[in-house]
Amino acid sequence: MEIDKTVSNPMLAGAMQLIKADGKTPVPEHQALFMQELDKADLLAPVEVQKELDEDGNPKEGGRTAVRFPMLTGSDGKRFFVVFSDNGSLEQAKSLEGPSRLPDSVLEHTATVKFFELTRMLLTRNPDGSENPAFGIVINPFMENIVIPKTMVMEMVKRTAEQTMAKMGQQAGQPQQAQDGKVIRFPGADQNKPE
Repeated sequence: MEIDKTVSNPMLAGAMQLIKADGKTPVPEHQALFMQELDKADLLAPVEVQKELDEDGNPKEGGRTAVRFPMLTGSDGKRFFVVFSDNGSLEQAKSLEGPSRLPDSVLEHTATVKFFELTRMLLTRNPDGSENPAFGIVINPFMENIVIPKTMVMEMVKRTAEQTMAKMGQQAGQPQQAQDGKVIRFPGADQNKPE
């Protein structure tokens, strides 16, 4: 994770525009392109950075740095992890006025993160064992405002795990369990069976 890095994701920006133009029911090909680009992209997540201080209140040389990812709370009370697709979107967010403007303290620093890191944060339980209060992830809030709810993230993680298991079974020549509960045998799977 790098702090205050410059990133550019023109393909992701294009895919986001396609998704927004599709309206409430995105074209499956546009969704697939968006997810493909989202997986590859470095994203900018607002962070609050706290450096370990010495006795005089100055940042301690070689001291630890704590990074906290603040959440955005919507008018309906739902909380979101916030990311920006690139520095242009971050600068645009800084120039917003009125109730859509995020506080300067939230926009002061960003950490470069991958989407899978955000999903891990979203799905990780709190230290006390309670569920993470975030409803999901919002990309470029108050602009493109693409929301990815936790339920969708859970489905994506499940689908990825199933695909990985299928690939592993295929490589090992072992039967795999299909989604509908039927067993699929891959070519060559019977070669390894004891007689």
